Amino acid sequence: MADSNQQDIAAIEDLRRRDVAASRAGDFEKLKTLMDPECVVLPPDSRPEPGQDYLGRMAASTDGSESVEQVDELTQDWEELLLFGDYAYERGIVHYAVKDSDGEIVRESQRLVRILRRQGNGSWRVYRAMWHQPRRC
Repeated sequence: MADSNQQDIAAIEDLRRRDVAASRAGDFEKLKTLMDPECVVLPPDSRPEPGQDYLGRMAASTDGSESVEQVDELTQDWEELLLFGDYAYERGIVHYAVKDSDGEIVRESQRLVRILRRQGNGSWRVYRAMWHQPRRC
């Protein structure tokens, strides 16, 4: 049982690393691969929606000639992880610094809760995610 938990924790840490790397790169297609096919996101002040649709909208909003924020730093500080069979619950804070369209560095943080689901190959993907509006640090 302990070995199984350690394998699950290592696979979840791998998911987290890939999430940070794809988020920093603004790689929405890579982020989509980290979501379970049945992923639902609960953005602040919005209705729940399929995760793939949400990321597709976010990717479309960054296409075009207008300037978008560039992520300079991003860390995830996970405060809690609970495993429940093929599901896991995690809660933490995401800290990041973005360069806005004027070149100003803006530091923000968001609290995040995710439910993860184990895939058939033993990897984990995001099954549900919710967060609050960014707060300036």
